[in-house]
Amino acid sequence: MELYSKEEIESINKNKESNDKLEEYFQKSREDWSTKLEPLFESVKIKLDKTTSDKIIESQSYALSYKQVLSEQISVFLNKRSKEDVKMKKIRQNKFLHYATGFGLKTNLSEKTLLIDAHVAENERTIQLIDIHIEFLRDCSKNLNNLHFIIKNIIELYNYLK
Repeated sequence: MELYSKEEIESINKNKESNDKLEEYFQKSREDWSTKLEPLFESVKIKLDKTTSDKIIESQSYALSYKQVLSEQISVFLNKRSKEDVKMKKIRQNKFLHYATGFGLKTNLSEKTLLIDAHVAENERTIQLIDIHIEFLRDCSKNLNNLHFIIKNIIELYNYLK
């Protein structure tokens, strides 16, 4: 008795390849964001004077625009995650029906759950990868919020000391 049909094995392998590519894409995206944001945070470490104040204000404008881009990306990946959730529920339903009615062995609910979990492991990995990336993007957005307040406070301090 085979648990997986040839089509299911092909589908699982296809999902695994897709997840590996998605993981590489997310890693590259995280590196890109780190490269973009690092100079902004470095700008608040410099000594504040008339010549460096322009750099700080420029950093503030970049922070605001990056925050908008991050919000859009978060929205895109939340939509993708939602679609993956729907897909996962359909697969779970089909597998449950298969193990409840068409499987050669009688299984209880916990055994069915164990068998279904094995079938949908790569689909769950997709959702986990997306969740991790969304969390990273949200953290970047929070850091940009904090940077915005730091810059605002630096500017107020500079004006006070002037």
